[in-house]
Amino acid sequence: MFDPASPFLGKSDPLQPAQKTSFAEDRLKAAVLFCEIAPGSISTEAQISERFGLGRAAVRVALAKLSSMGLMHPIARAGWKALPVTGALIGDVIASRQRVEPALAEARPDDRTLARLEDLAEMIDALEGQEDAAALTSRRNYEREFLDTLAGGATNALMGHFLGGLWDHSDRILRFLEPEGGMSCRACDARALVTAAAAGAGETLVALRMADIAEFRDFAVAGLMRDRTELGVEGDAASASNNNGRKRPDAGISPDQPREELRGVKSNRGANT
Repeated sequence: MFDPASPFLGKSDPLQPAQKTSFAEDRLKAAVLFCEIAPGSISTEAQISERFGLGRAAVRVALAKLSSMGLMHPIARAGWKALPVTGALIGDVIASRQRVEPALAEARPDDRTLARLEDLAEMIDALEGQEDAAALTSRRNYEREFLDTLAGGATNALMGHFLGGLWDHSDRILRFLEPEGGMSCRACDARALVTAAAAGAGETLVALRMADIAEFRDFAVAGLMRDRTELGVEGDAASASNNNGRKRPDAGISPDQPREELRGVKSNRGANT
C-alpha cells in the first residue's frame, strides 16, 4: 500500500501549485513596488523565473495578475514591461488620492486600534530625518502600517483595497524618484492624525491628509525636474524606437506616424544614465 509519508520516498516540493502561484504573485508584486524590477524595464518570463527562483508556470500566472493590476504590461515578442513612472501616472495618483482619502474622515478607531496607532506614530517620529536606507525602509513600513490601520476603521473593504492600491503606487513613485543619499519625502504627521481620529475630528484629519498629498506632489515634481531625459520631436522619436540598431517593441511609435501623434514622446538622446 502506498504511503505518501514514508521516509523512504524522496523529498517533494512542500508547496502546492496554488501556494506556488500565490508566493510568486506576492514576490513579483513586491519586486515591482520596491523597484527591484525597474519601472519601464522589459523582461522575459524566463529571465524573471531565473532571477527570482520561481517556476515558469507560477511566473506566468503571477504576471497575468500583475497585468490586471496595471503594474506589468505584456509586450508582443519581447516579454513584460514594468509600469513606467511618468508625469501622467503621478497626476492620476494624486487626483485619485484627493478624491478617495476624504473617506478617512469617518475613522473611529477603538481603544486597541488607537493604542497601536500611537505606537506606530512614536516609531515614525523616531525615524523621521534619518536618511540611511535601513531607517528609511523601516519608517516607510511603519507609516504604511499606520495608514492601513487608520483606513481599516474608516472604510469598507472595497474602499480600503482601492486606497491600498493608491498608496502602493505612491510608495513606488517615491522609491523611484528619491536620489541616492538625498532627501526623502517627509513622513505623514502621524501624531496629529491619531489626535484627530481619537477626537472624531474628520475635517482636521482630511486637512492633514491633503497636506500630505501636497507634500508628495511637490516632492514628485522636484524629482521629475531632476530627470534630464528630453522630450523628443519626430527625429528623436524615430531614433528612440531603436535599441542599438534593433527595433524596440515597446516604443509604440514608428517613423511614418503623423507628427501630431509624436508629441510628448520621451527620447533616449541626451539622457544621463
